[in-house]
Amino acid sequence: MPGSRIGVDRRVVTGILLLVLFGLIVVQPGFLAPHSVDETERKEPEDVRLVKPKENSSAKLWPFTSRRKSFDSLTLPINAVIRGHSERVVTQLKTGRGAKWDNQSNEWRGVGDEDEPVVVNDQIVEWRNTTGATRYTYIQAPGSRGGWVTETAQLHDGTYFGSRYHLRLYEAGKGNQTWTAVQAHHEHWDWFRLRHSVGSLSMAQYYLDSQYYGKWYVDDISRERFANGGISDTDGWVSVIELRETSELRPVSLVWVALFLGSVGVQESVLSSLREAESWLSTETNQRGVALTATLIGLPLLVRSASIFVETTVPAVPVKAIAGIGYLVYVVGLPLATVGFPKGGRSLDWFGVAVVALGLGFLLDYRSIGVKVLPIAVVLHRLVVLAVVGTFAVGGAQQKENGRWNVVVKAALAIWVAVLAWPLFYGF
Repeated sequence: MPGSRIGVDRRVVTGILLLVLFGLIVVQPGFLAPHSVDETERKEPEDVRLVKPKENSSAKLWPFTSRRKSFDSLTLPINAVIRGHSERVVTQLKTGRGAKWDNQSNEWRGVGDEDEPVVVNDQIVEWRNTTGATRYTYIQAPGSRGGWVTETAQLHDGTYFGSRYHLRLYEAGKGNQTWTAVQAHHEHWDWFRLRHSVGSLSMAQYYLDSQYYGKWYVDDISRERFANGGISDTDGWVSVIELRETSELRPVSLVWVALFLGSVGVQESVLSSLREAESWLSTETNQRGVALTATLIGLPLLVRSASIFVETTVPAVPVKAIAGIGYLVYVVGLPLATVGFPKGGRSLDWFGVAVVALGLGFLLDYRSIGVKVLPIAVVLHRLVVLAVVGTFAVGGAQQKENGRWNVVVKAALAIWVAVLAWPLFYGF
């Protein structure tokens, strides 16, 4: 029997290694093949398609964003153009109200209290200033060769470590010909990538449109084809929002929508079920199984909620520090829990408990921040994470009395390092 157990363990380790290798090939098809950074020629403005952000406008816009000041590092498409100053756009989104021009300071001033939340479709919307990776776009002004510009402002509705609608604003033009290009997307914080994963652009585009429907300071909302679709769920149609000229602006009273919160009833457990559960929990193996299940289900939710709590209540703490602590909890906490709790019972049973519990924890975590769609590469990575955590549980169940790590735990630890490095170095 000992020989058969070793055979099963080797098959498990071999299967995990093959799964990791397959994942790397799928997500990064060229990582096994040599490549050169000089294989593609650098694109120039005449090699890409520029569009007019306004009708009869002599200015032109490259309808994408880029990681660097280069057309070759394209990231996401521009999906909205608001014909007005970016500061005016920021004020209107934050307050849900109009704005007026202050002749003394030559700045846009909001009407009303900027700290007062906006309610749209019975949903509280709170746009706030935020940070994010720098992204560039290319704008060709009239009579110039054009150049790369960075964000004029960044806003988000949501939380940095949860899910959020994220806007990058790029202002161009002068006077009444000023316009603001917007890159809007919905994203969530991914603890394994240590950065945000974009889930949808179209959802964010519709969400941004909804902020302007029925507003007295909006002349028109339409869609124009910029032919920049094909990335994520974009279709190449950009929202164009026409704000009224300053001479037409007039203060109006707004009717706030009341929020009704329903109470959620909690059903009591049946006494007979409690007695059965008490009897079942009388053995040490079952107690450890419950502890492992609770830990793996709760860890993703705990890290997410704690990070959001610190982010929103203690703004002085840098987001990088919060991200580092949360990542350390994942990196160290998952192996320690899945090696430490299992004892007694069958190894494959512990494998199943770990996989199901952590899988449920991931699902509840995504549900808590409203994420419904994930890239295939992220799904594949999480499946590999579940398999490795299950392998830790198998090794933990077979630990010897002297407490030394057996070959399964050591193999799982080596694979764990590779799985952690996968999204950080290769990206997806």
